[in-house]
Amino acid sequence: MIRVLLALGLLAGGVGKAVADCRVVAVVAQGRPVVGIEDLVVDEALGQAVLSAYDRGADPEKAGGGLFLLPLAALAGARAEAVELTSGFRPASGFRPHGMDLRAEADGSRSVLAINRRWDGVVAVERFTLRGTTLWHRGSVEDPRLCRANEVAFLDGDRFLFTGDHGGCGWVAVAVENVLNLHRGFVGLVDQDRGRDGVRVLADGIGFPNGLLPDPAADRLYVAATRERAVLVYRLSALLVGSASPPVERIAVPGGPDNLSRAADGRVLAAVHPSLFALALHRYGWPGGVASTRVVALGADGVTVVAEDDGRRLPAATVAAAWSGGLIAGSATSDRLLVCGGGSSGASRSSGSAARAEPK
Repeated sequence: MIRVLLALGLLAGGVGKAVADCRVVAVVAQGRPVVGIEDLVVDEALGQAVLSAYDRGADPEKAGGGLFLLPLAALAGARAEAVELTSGFRPASGFRPHGMDLRAEADGSRSVLAINRRWDGVVAVERFTLRGTTLWHRGSVEDPRLCRANEVAFLDGDRFLFTGDHGGCGWVAVAVENVLNLHRGFVGLVDQDRGRDGVRVLADGIGFPNGLLPDPAADRLYVAATRERAVLVYRLSALLVGSASPPVERIAVPGGPDNLSRAADGRVLAAVHPSLFALALHRYGWPGGVASTRVVALGADGVTVVAEDDGRRLPAATVAAAWSGGLIAGSATSDRLLVCGGGSSGASRSSGSAARAEPK
């Protein structure tokens, strides 16, 4: 069952009665389920969302991953039809998109970044331009330090940030970090104007860094530290000049945080995993693998749980985005979205124009 703790207008700064119209919407493209909606960005100005999805349970060479365009109006029903934007993008080693970001450009187009965890083991960041329903591939960024890239976020110009959820690349190094609970993940910067010299580590020693949300106007960088059950807040300018600056704030959350986004009132939304053990059972299809969904909002008043699901309708949400006082949540293991409320909001990811909270 879904237990909704979201107050009407809460994500827009108001209070009121509990929202009762929280439901699941199946997402399809050309009649086929869109499985594994790991990440999404709401494009408020155009009334649409871009989804990043691939089926983790499928044969790696047949995962059928892609970026999908979903009109927000389509979420009014029980089934929403999306358009596959990357149907013409078929690199030899496959397209298995993970974290992504979107930025509105002055000419009305959208720039899109998507991490591609190719089935041959190589990880790249794919660059696209979106205009209408047409997506052009602009190139790939490859570097050894991207081997465990999890999330990506535009910064400015051709610079972007990424999280490396582990310090090592191979499965042995990853297993050692997991078993010993070693905090070797990091946040990196890619400056495409500097070529190979443009990739560097900004902050390290993080326990599975996952989502990230830069806020240049407030000089802050929010990083979801999944294995630390916390969101770390850094002074962005200090990291960019090469200072090994520790977090200025550590916000404990009730679970392992995954992707981050921003609500219209400036608060940060985080999809969190209440139990990482249950999440592992769920991801690998083992007995007892029912992973619940939880979404929290981080603001001046602290951390508020805004929605929960026991996992039977939407298991293990990996992303949540605000939408007209409500929210949309997706999961890396589901072909459905959890939708609470409806309409269009000022929600954004890292590169939009949503209102921002004052820095502490």
